[in-house]
Amino acid sequence: MDPKIIDVLYNTADDFGKIAKKVNESSRKRKSYSEEAIGYLNMCIEIEEALNKDIDYFFDANIKQRDQDTFVFNMCKILKSNIDNQKKILKDIQKKNFLSKETYEQLSLKIKDFSQTLEEALSTIQRIIEKDNQIILMDKIIKRRKQLQRDSILMLKELTDTSLKDSERAIQGSSANLARGLKMVEKVKNTEKYVNEKNIQELNNIINEANKGWNTAAEVNKSSSSQFEFAEKVNKFTQQLYEDSVAIKDMIVHKHHEFEENLQMVTVLTVILSIKFKKYLPVEEVVDSIMPGDDVRELMLNLTEYIKIACQDIREVTALNYDMTDSSNLNNVVEDKAVKLTKEEIEHFDNIKKEVELMTEATRYPVEGSGKNILNGQVLEKNLKEILDSIQ
Repeated sequence: MDPKIIDVLYNTADDFGKIAKKVNESSRKRKSYSEEAIGYLNMCIEIEEALNKDIDYFFDANIKQRDQDTFVFNMCKILKSNIDNQKKILKDIQKKNFLSKETYEQLSLKIKDFSQTLEEALSTIQRIIEKDNQIILMDKIIKRRKQLQRDSILMLKELTDTSLKDSERAIQGSSANLARGLKMVEKVKNTEKYVNEKNIQELNNIINEANKGWNTAAEVNKSSSSQFEFAEKVNKFTQQLYEDSVAIKDMIVHKHHEFEENLQMVTVLTVILSIKFKKYLPVEEVVDSIMPGDDVRELMLNLTEYIKIACQDIREVTALNYDMTDSSNLNNVVEDKAVKLTKEEIEHFDNIKKEVELMTEATRYPVEGSGKNILNGQVLEKNLKEILDSIQ
């Protein structure tokens, strides 16, 4: 018997066994990567639950904030209309030379200063409301995108669960194939002995084992190809989910930046409403101290009423502003938390992406390995048959 044929048999059998072992190891790695991905997905689902609560909270809170800002804006518009009327009435009173120069200048200066403060407040709060509307629109987009993201996370969870079950079945199958393959390898190593003994039965048994070996490899190749195709779809889906999640994270971070800019303007408005507005309030004492003559009685009564209404509105707006400041600061805390959770979630998504990529790569080798073992098994069967024919 040609020693070269024996060498080919032994080397081919040895390669068959090594490949079968590597296929089994790849299936185990695939299972491990699937389990890691599922673990990170479960963490994402937990973060999603917390994030969705925060998103619902500041979605409602930002609408409420906008409504409060709009209320203050309208109050300031009413105050502006009030001040414009005060200016007209004060001029009419001055035409009658009723007020002293000192009193007139005092009232005129307070009304003028408050008019300028009102313009500053209206300009600031108008920009705040515009920003409020931008933030609310971003909230709506984020809320919709997060819902789509959650659906995708649950879908990916189902896909990775399926991949895990496939890998468990692959481990069982490849373990059985490995045991059978190693047993066949040991038998092949006895070929020379069986030839010398002319043990045709054992040689036929080895030929049957080789035939089963490459046919089993063909089945493994078919199922592994299907699993690899599925793994690539999971990988592609994961990549898309990762990109979508990064985009959502960028939206949340950008929205938080807009919110912080708005908070700075709210701080400016707070100073205007709580400090500058109150500088007008002493006017009430001034008009209360004036005893009007009959010829200006109606004018002074109107001026006094306008001033008292303005003072009442100022006190109301000032009190409301404190509530707005507190709620804005609270909302900012929740926004900070949402940004941190989103960044943490992206870290998990990054890990999921890596694990799924590794899982996909681990699914690749069983296709390649089983393809090689189809050829190895066929080579073994062919050479063993030739040896058997040579001794019959």
